[in-house]
Amino acid sequence: MSSDLTSVLEGIYITKHAEVRMNKRGITRQMIELVLMFGRKIYARGVVFYVIGKKEIQRFHDKEAGLKNMEGIQVLTSVDGVIITTYRNRDLRAIRPESHKHRHSH
Repeated sequence: MSSDLTSVLEGIYITKHAEVRMNKRGITRQMIELVLMFGRKIYARGVVFYVIGKKEIQRFHDKEAGLKNMEGIQVLTSVDGVIITTYRNRDLRAIRPESHKHRHSH
């Protein structure tokens, strides 16, 4: 295992870059764990996005009350599960799976 990776959950690792971004953006390891457990999983642009949106907050509010303050948190992982970065963005429209991209035929 590379020395620039640390474990968040068993089998889930985080890059030093992602740790720096988490600290700068006020996103904790506990928040990352919740996003990975309850977030919507979207495959797009060669990575996996885990996102907490309004739907996830409504769906899981009985199981995890802490989600109510996490709307817009996104965790990007490689396809093998390494956390690349994390940030807040409530506009989930920017994430588009490859099969749903707009194609123009002019």
